[in-house]
Amino acid sequence: MSVQSQTITTYKLEAERGPFAKPPSNSASHGTSRADSVWFGTSGGLTRTVNTGSSWKHFRADDAFQPHGIFSVHLGTSAVWTSTGYRKETTAGSQQAGSGYTYSRDGGETWTYIEQPMDDFDVDTLDYGDNRIPTLGITTDAANITFSISSFRDKVWTASFAGGLRTSNDFGETWEKVILPPDDLNFIHPDSTLDFALSPSAGQLIPEGHLNHRVFSVHVAADSSIWAGSANGINMSRDGGMSWRKFNHQNQINGILGNWVIKIADQILPDGTIRIWTTNWRAEDPDEMYGVSYTDDHGQSWTNVLHGIQAYDFAFRGGTVYVATEDGVKRSDDGGRTWEGSGSIVDTETRQRFITREVLSVATSSDHLWVGTSEGIARTEDYAGSRFGYEWKIFRTFEEVVGTGGTYAYPNPFSPSFTETRIHYDTNGVDADITIEIFDFGMNSVRTLIRNAHRSGNQEHDEIWNGKDNTNRIVPNGVYFYRILINGNEERWGKIMVLR
Repeated sequence: MSVQSQTITTYKLEAERGPFAKPPSNSASHGTSRADSVWFGTSGGLTRTVNTGSSWKHFRADDAFQPHGIFSVHLGTSAVWTSTGYRKETTAGSQQAGSGYTYSRDGGETWTYIEQPMDDFDVDTLDYGDNRIPTLGITTDAANITFSISSFRDKVWTASFAGGLRTSNDFGETWEKVILPPDDLNFIHPDSTLDFALSPSAGQLIPEGHLNHRVFSVHVAADSSIWAGSANGINMSRDGGMSWRKFNHQNQINGILGNWVIKIADQILPDGTIRIWTTNWRAEDPDEMYGVSYTDDHGQSWTNVLHGIQAYDFAFRGGTVYVATEDGVKRSDDGGRTWEGSGSIVDTETRQRFITREVLSVATSSDHLWVGTSEGIARTEDYAGSRFGYEWKIFRTFEEVVGTGGTYAYPNPFSPSFTETRIHYDTNGVDADITIEIFDFGMNSVRTLIRNAHRSGNQEHDEIWNGKDNTNRIVPNGVYFYRILINGNEERWGKIMVLR
């Protein structure tokens, strides 16, 4: 392992107190759990529930923690870690940028903030055995964003696109840059004679940069082996990160499906086998494929499943694996030979439903499976004898209108070619029969969404309009009005703009 250290300034942040009735944001792309403690990283910050969603505790405190979205969440044995990031305008255009890390060693009561690690040099050389490895310095937060964090005891590992793979033994006060194989080598060891540069992007060292130095995922498995996924495959170390073996689509007969590896997880099977799972995306080779790969023998051979499906995350319960994909949650009890899909996510109690099928994150707790999507968080029961994905409870945040007599539609404007809009309202706290009708700018009736539908007074409601008229044709661009009729006499009006 090469060493390049950087001192980081830290300071304490107090957790925002709760509990809250709703998550802080409907965009929940990172989920994890331990026992009945379920955490989600959202675009509005970090949140946790310990009572199956009855209440949520939000962790917001400082500009560096609260306004920026969460890009990774990791529950280690000694700390909870998150990374944050934002969009930044640069001369190269809009880029993702890293704003640092927060960690808590007391279950979220207090937090420590660490700035995004950056180098104080443009080009340097790092020791690796008898080798001197030229290294491109990362001196900006642009493209230097951490997508994954993992830890073993007090040692933490981070995976960043431009920042590469780094590790710290002192909770982020100093960092070491970790040298991985270049694109044209499959194995490195400090005793090897090496001639390459550690360079994730084009610069002074090499014209293109190495895809394998663009790191997107890292995971320390239960046997303490370290796995780092890049845009050129997956790297494995069994000696604490000193030497590395790279596996990709091209260098094995039974290799992984695709070289862009954004998620790695380990599943401990009932017989004690440690199975490593990876999500695989296409990188540069047209022969690569989206899907999922796993190995039971430390990467010597791989089994490929869910061919052609874009996958994002894993969760496990015993021998069962759950995969968050572009087509919902996929569930397998037999090592991926057969899969069961979650289907549509509909809350039968509130009639809320997710329009999107895409699930970004998954986590398990007791008998529940949790999912995070761009539209909110949901859970379903999954245990022996239950029907997978049959009943869901949806948790979404929204602007409350109860007691105001108000209503609104979101998103607004919206494009029926890409999404639907939700008409949000309440019933003044009483059970009521509701009719909702859509009108064009000339006040001609376009669509009746519901007529005399019974709605409870115990909650606020959403009704979904897909932008189509009563003949199932998408309406033209323009301004539309909607009327909510409550018990046949009280009217509420709202406006929606359609932009196709």
